[in-house]
Amino acid sequence: MRHITLITVAVLILAACQKEVPAPEPQPQLDIASTTSLAGTSWAGSFDDSYHGYPATITGNIEFLTDSTGTIHFELVIAAQSQPSMDVNFTYTFDGREGTYIGDNMSDSSHFTYNATNRTITMELMVGDGSATLGGTTVFYPQGRQPVIFPVNTSWETEQQLLVCDTLMLVEWGLDFWDYGWGGQINYCANGTCCGISMLWQYDSTTHTGSIRINGSLHPFSYDPATEILTLDYSTSIYGTNVTIGGELQFHRENETKP
Repeated sequence: MRHITLITVAVLILAACQKEVPAPEPQPQLDIASTTSLAGTSWAGSFDDSYHGYPATITGNIEFLTDSTGTIHFELVIAAQSQPSMDVNFTYTFDGREGTYIGDNMSDSSHFTYNATNRTITMELMVGDGSATLGGTTVFYPQGRQPVIFPVNTSWETEQQLLVCDTLMLVEWGLDFWDYGWGGQINYCANGTCCGISMLWQYDSTTHTGSIRINGSLHPFSYDPATEILTLDYSTSIYGTNVTIGGELQFHRENETKP
């Protein structure tokens, strides 16, 4: 996956969060509808997109340093490959409900809104490489309070028994979804062999369906919120053998009671 040169497109962009972040510093509370200052607050948000069919995530941190200046540190991850990061300084105005901002080397200002009830900031954030543009409307939350979007950072497991040469063989499966752009891993243990295979994934929360991509091949999965069962159609062979395992696998969350 080639690196793309990040270019701000008349709007600011964000930076990637680490999988583990330190506890956030105490921030001024902005819980009243008439808040007139964002100074001293930090915000984080992310936007999931795709780049030439591969999952891409823009995530980042906004720091409002004063009542008129701030900075954004942003990164981009495409198909588990971290792209060059960037820091952008900006100036802004804010009237308690909405405002405008303009970053270094930007010719036009852009608009943002603040929702005091939900404690969120919404703005357009985009990045491009001259041939493609990523990003869009992004919601920012106070640092450390951004919601986790399913199935990010979830782990699943299942097992199957297969008849091989008149002997039942137990196959134990694991499935890990990492942050969207970073992908995840599917693994199995069978016949004394354990193997972990890197994957990329995409998921549609409206239809509760998605796919994992392994070595260029797509394997569909679906999720049933009522039963919390994730069904994946995936087959492979045990490493170094011609024994085929997998098929229609029904996963439950790791460490939960099996259905």
